[in-house]
Amino acid sequence: ENIQQHIEEGVAPKEAAILGAKEMFKPVTIASLTTLFAFIPALMMSGTMGEVIKLIPIAVSVLVLASLIESFLFLPIHAAHVLKKEQKTTSWEGINRFYSWVIHFFMRYKKTFLTLFIILVPLLIVIGIKASKFQMFPQFDATTINITMKSNVNTKTEETIEYLKAIEKDLYERKDQYFISHVGSVAGWRRDSAGNSETYPYVGQITIELQKLKAQNFVDKFITPTLSFYYDEEGRTREDKSVIIAKELRHFLETQKYKEKFNLSDLAIVERKVGPIKSDLKIGLVSDDNQKVMHYAKQMKDALRQINGIVSVNDAMNFGVDEIKLQVNSYGESLGLSEQKLGVFLSNFYLERKIGFAFDSSDLLELKIRSVQKDSLDVLKNFQIKLDDNQFVALKDVVHFNVIKSFEKIIKDSGEKNFYIYANVDSKKITATETLEQIDSILEEAKKDGIKIILKGEEEKKKELKSDMMAASGVAMLLIMLSLLYLFNSFRETFMMMSVIPFAFLGVLIGHFTLGINLSMPSIIGMLGLSGVVINDGIIMVMNLKKANNMEEIFFYASKRFRPIVLTSVTTLIGLSSLVFFPTGQAAIFQPMAIALAFGLAWGTILNLLYLPVLYTILNQKRLGI
Repeated sequence: ENIQQHIEEGVAPKEAAILGAKEMFKPVTIASLTTLFAFIPALMMSGTMGEVIKLIPIAVSVLVLASLIESFLFLPIHAAHVLKKEQKTTSWEGINRFYSWVIHFFMRYKKTFLTLFIILVPLLIVIGIKASKFQMFPQFDATTINITMKSNVNTKTEETIEYLKAIEKDLYERKDQYFISHVGSVAGWRRDSAGNSETYPYVGQITIELQKLKAQNFVDKFITPTLSFYYDEEGRTREDKSVIIAKELRHFLETQKYKEKFNLSDLAIVERKVGPIKSDLKIGLVSDDNQKVMHYAKQMKDALRQINGIVSVNDAMNFGVDEIKLQVNSYGESLGLSEQKLGVFLSNFYLERKIGFAFDSSDLLELKIRSVQKDSLDVLKNFQIKLDDNQFVALKDVVHFNVIKSFEKIIKDSGEKNFYIYANVDSKKITATETLEQIDSILEEAKKDGIKIILKGEEEKKKELKSDMMAASGVAMLLIMLSLLYLFNSFRETFMMMSVIPFAFLGVLIGHFTLGINLSMPSIIGMLGLSGVVINDGIIMVMNLKKANNMEEIFFYASKRFRPIVLTSVTTLIGLSSLVFFPTGQAAIFQPMAIALAFGLAWGTILNLLYLPVLYTILNQKRLGI
């Protein structure tokens, strides 16, 4: 654009190419570095979250460096040969006159404008943050939905298979209603709504494969089929996204009353989630008093189920098969019985025993015997014990039968026994943080009663993210400040430029509210990247304003930079628009990042065109002779 301006002023194309590239080399290089410095600190993020994010700064860094090389090596060569003096260009006179009128208006009331701006914009940002909802990752359209099931602990695998078949049959009869392509199931294994894998005879899982989603927007209909090597038009009959179908399936399971019909302890829809968080809420209760833990766990689960927006509630405190402990009573002891003797008697009867070998025509056979009545509790109670005097006595007369309930599994973290409660939320209605606020009174009561509360799930990852992002933001701001300080050699101009960054976050909030999307981790990454991108236009503006010696020259140089700033912003916004407005499939994960960059840059363009010239003028009144 700078080369074109010199050509329009009458300079020969070859000289214009050299002159334009020289003038822009330093500011554009610094602008590219600020973009790199904004994204690169994201590599500091640790754990699984860091693994998810690290490819973004790597890709951005490579592309920015490649763009910088192209801009100053190949572009001037092409411009010298392609651009001509006599070439007619689109006139910007009308829009330049409008911009000139606007900036004259704001300069006339510059102190009032700046005062109101510095008060209102931060106030709106604070209000926006308080009104915002945060979720770690956005949802995306999935091709499969799972139904996870758990029945009574005494249920056999064969019975579990029958339950699964009954549910499968009902689903397949409604395959057109729910856009089902295929239904499959497995008995004896499941992954619950908290992402835990379980292998028991009484658990099972149904996997529903959905039909391909129909084209939802302009990009799906025309752009993707043209540009994608893997696009397949066949079988695209599904009209609803997986999130909507999952809600309908939950309602279907409730109306069919499968839990009551099959005596199920858990029946839930499990949707695919992004990243390391498998359960939105994961509350750990640590105590040696199991009864106390169970009391507060029930309170929490009941409270969670009453909250609008809770999709599923589960826990890791399911009881396993009951155990019977036999204790010899005083009558048994008087007869000379002990638990050791009883153990020998009962093992001979109830355990499978090898009694010998036999031969058939070809092989050696092992002979074993076992009682056909080994599973009957009544037979056990009436089992006849032979005494030393050859008399017999019933087992129930000489022992106490103590039924012991044991947990199906016990989870330990850092050597402590933990009992977890899991819950998933509908992020359109409520977030994990808001849910915790609603049950805070129960959590506080449990703490006072000696139970240690551990918050995991999204809450744990939010703390990790906050810590990592604070460090990354600090490094990014320091590197950007040093770059600007090198360029301007002035602390005043450096901090003037950096003041654009926090004000630009208002655009991020406006974008998320406008599109009805919660803030998320990709949004935070987008805001971090925006810190380096939004000041790029400002660098070009301030570099030109520094040439001004009076107010007329301020207006002239500001108007001169209007076209390149608008073109830079518009081309970037066009590039981001498909991801902002038409995300497809798993690309929806990065939609919040695109929204943060696009709306932040759009608002940042207004800041660079109006706020920066006004602020520069006020800070340099003496030099400008005002």
